[in-house]
Amino acid sequence: MFKKIVVGLDGREGGRDALTLAARLAGDGGELIATQVFPYDSHPSRAALGEFAVALREDAQKSLDHELAEAGVDARTMVVGDSSYARGLHHAAEHERADLIVVGSTHHGPLGRVLVGDVARGTLHGAPCAVAVASRGLAREDRGPSTIGVGFDDSEESREALAVAVDLAHDTGARLELLSVIQLPVAMAFPTAYTYEWTDLAERDRTAVEEQMEGVVAELDVDASASTVSGSAAKELTELSRRVDLMVVGSRRWGPARRLLLGSTADHLAGHSACPLLVLPRGEGTGQPGEREPAGVAADG
Repeated sequence: MFKKIVVGLDGREGGRDALTLAARLAGDGGELIATQVFPYDSHPSRAALGEFAVALREDAQKSLDHELAEAGVDARTMVVGDSSYARGLHHAAEHERADLIVVGSTHHGPLGRVLVGDVARGTLHGAPCAVAVASRGLAREDRGPSTIGVGFDDSEESREALAVAVDLAHDTGARLELLSVIQLPVAMAFPTAYTYEWTDLAERDRTAVEEQMEGVVAELDVDASASTVSGSAAKELTELSRRVDLMVVGSRRWGPARRLLLGSTADHLAGHSACPLLVLPRGEGTGQPGEREPAGVAADG
């Protein structure tokens, strides 16, 4: 599934949760790159002094080795110096050409929930690859995902999310639960010569989407089910996260290709999901504005 996974460790519980999730997503063929970012300022300062930087790097390496030994996980290690932890992880992913970064939730969040702190949120925005956020306390659980939830709206981004979820289901034996959310129609607030039957229109939309979802599920070669509801996508997908072990969603439809930019739904899930969250960047060939990164844009996220 994922060939190279950069997992951010920091000597805290969130890093251990991230390592657990990364190992499960790597399966049998993926390579883990345990990465720790130590504070380093390239401008003249105490942190830029050679000997001090070496000491920081050595401390970070010792912390990495200890975390891996405690977890019993086999991984290559990388130590990165940067004044921004999230940017350091971006650089590590770009250097390794990784296809996934895994981080943990803030330790202030409730057990079993995803609640991104500054590091996770910074990592999610502008990442050069997919990003997964482990729920707090995941390292204490001894089982992998048995159900995977997918937000699906027939966009190119959601189809890519479904394809990744199918691959994960093949690797883990998990069952898929697809959810399509129909936005409730809003009646016009100004006079019109036409009479709109909002209820009938919503019912026709729902029927069409349900038929489409049945067709999508019928084409899958994994155990899967689909449901369609009306309401807020953010709210309904958060409800789904309470019934599954992993949520997979695409990022916003507009933005540079192969960069991860959170839309409102993914951003809401990053603060409310009741299970680990996997967010995928925009792919190529969607026909949307901003598909190619403008010339001259730095690739450091």
